[in-house]
Amino acid sequence: MFDESRERWHLFRPERNDVDQIKADFGLSDVNAKTLLARGIGKDKNELRDFLNPPFEFITCTEGLADEHEMTRAVDRIVKSIESKENIVVNGDPDADGITAATIVVAVVRHLGGQVEYDFPTRSREGHGLQPRILDEAKSKGVSLVITTDCGSKDIPAADYARQLGIDVIICDHHVLGKVRPTVLALVNPYTVKGPSPYKYLSGAGVALKMMIAVVNKMDKQLTGEYLDYLVALATLGTISDRMSFMSPMNRALVNEGMRGINDTRMEGLKALKDISSKGIEDLMARDVSRTIVPRLNAPGRIGNREEGIPDSRIVVDLLLLGIGKQNAKRASSIVEKFADVFEMDQSIKRSSHGVQEAAMVDDVNEQRKYITSRIEDEIEEYLESGVDVSKDRVVIVRGKDWNPGVIGIDTDRLRERFLRPAMVLTEYSGEQFLRGSVRSIPKINMYNALDKVGDLFYEIHGRILYQTEVQTELGPQRVNAFGGHAQACGFSVHRDDVAEFTQMLRDEMDRLPEADFEFSYEIVDTLRFDQVTPELVDDLHKLTPYGQYFDYPLFYVKNVHISQIRAFGNRYQRNRTPHMDFFVGDATHQNKHRINAVGFGLLDKYNLLKQQHDHDPMLAFDVISNVELHRRVRRGRKPMTEFRLNVVDIRIAGQQNLD
Repeated sequence: MFDESRERWHLFRPERNDVDQIKADFGLSDVNAKTLLARGIGKDKNELRDFLNPPFEFITCTEGLADEHEMTRAVDRIVKSIESKENIVVNGDPDADGITAATIVVAVVRHLGGQVEYDFPTRSREGHGLQPRILDEAKSKGVSLVITTDCGSKDIPAADYARQLGIDVIICDHHVLGKVRPTVLALVNPYTVKGPSPYKYLSGAGVALKMMIAVVNKMDKQLTGEYLDYLVALATLGTISDRMSFMSPMNRALVNEGMRGINDTRMEGLKALKDISSKGIEDLMARDVSRTIVPRLNAPGRIGNREEGIPDSRIVVDLLLLGIGKQNAKRASSIVEKFADVFEMDQSIKRSSHGVQEAAMVDDVNEQRKYITSRIEDEIEEYLESGVDVSKDRVVIVRGKDWNPGVIGIDTDRLRERFLRPAMVLTEYSGEQFLRGSVRSIPKINMYNALDKVGDLFYEIHGRILYQTEVQTELGPQRVNAFGGHAQACGFSVHRDDVAEFTQMLRDEMDRLPEADFEFSYEIVDTLRFDQVTPELVDDLHKLTPYGQYFDYPLFYVKNVHISQIRAFGNRYQRNRTPHMDFFVGDATHQNKHRINAVGFGLLDKYNLLKQQHDHDPMLAFDVISNVELHRRVRRGRKPMTEFRLNVVDIRIAGQQNLD
């Protein structure tokens, strides 16, 4: 499990002149200058200026968002629908990005006086994307305009079905386009513009925000400061959840403003979600959001099923819209009553505001997701013992039966992190012909492109689409697209008869990639003495916020430390599994008697192995690589406490690691 040849520690060594120049030009510390240079930022002064202080105009600009003709058709059609009070249906993708994008569209349409409803696929049955069921329901209500959010760019069969029904479709999406585009009224997607574009780094919620700003501008209206803050906060949640690049100044502008909006919001629903997710933390940072709010936004979409009485993604939109207007507040009352029939809630929550009750519902669904995930993990372990050769497989493929498709992405993530290579989880269902798959990748490998190439090759050989599934519609069974995602995360469906050929073709594609692409290394920004590991260092690093995808919070190398007072812990649903460890780190040279709290997620087994290999030496010294952070510790019945700690990601025996 601990193949150190594949877990290299790489220390960044910048030119001293470059570090000194950034310090002189921008008044930054040595460690912050190194952090920027390690991410490839800093040698161009203008680029660095926009990175550190992105203009507010990056949030509100819309020119060049999509192909000019596509954009014009979309904006004109939405304006027409609003002005004529035509009812619109938003078909969102059932994840945090699609949900927040849908909320943005709904909120702005209602703000402008329009009529709009929203729905999402039931993920366990329908997957993702533009759904024939939603189109059928829209048609039955006389709706003639459907807007997608965070989906639709590859939903060619569903788009054709909408055209058969006489429904106009506006696709609002940010995913890479396929070779064939759907035939729709308008395709608002940054990839409709050729060449480089800052908009191509936006999340689905970011694209939705800018599309709706263009609608507001077209109607010669304005968004008030508080209302715009609210919309930017929603786009920030989508940006963080979908792991969009934090190297993009446009995303940095969004997240900087959005985090202020999340922390200061007076919108009842958003505030309730923040409060229950953060459990008392007042000032969240972007890194906190990814660990607190985002999982709760995703949970209903992962396991929600309206037929089984489990709230789905619509409940999150219901929540986020609270505080927008009287109409929404009245609707919230009926939603809370419905929830009370399905969930048993603590009396204190029942006496709270509607927003807190709805937020508690989202939190409860997240707990159900954790339980389901732990059960699947047990079955994955059994499969790994017989069906995977981790010494040879360039992609780890695990196959199961009747696993909830809404949570397999989490387990795929864990496989990727465990084996440091691309991972795929396939699950088949009793009585169904199509298996669903979830894919996660490592930094240097674009799994979306790999799967796309396999799909193209399969079409050349067989003359039919590889990634598809079948749904029932008013016009009978319909095959629909079932592939989408990004370089690092994809989802798809494939017919059971094609699985063997598909997996072999994918392994062949992986074998064609250079070995260097599979190398994994921890990128270390700097080496710290033990006395340099202080809370003041955290304050200094905070000057470069926000941290996120591709602008990771820096890792530091701390040499020669003692580890003591270890406490194992783990998911409460995993019984005997306690893979994580709380502990203290001290200076092994005895020059500093101070000890620092530390945590190591997934490190307990490795620590125990190293101890066993060295005869349980009580004075054994380690080198560690770690983040430094201010951790908000929340204990039941007590006020939240803020403590300085190390978040250790890897350990070695002291003096045995040669940094390359």
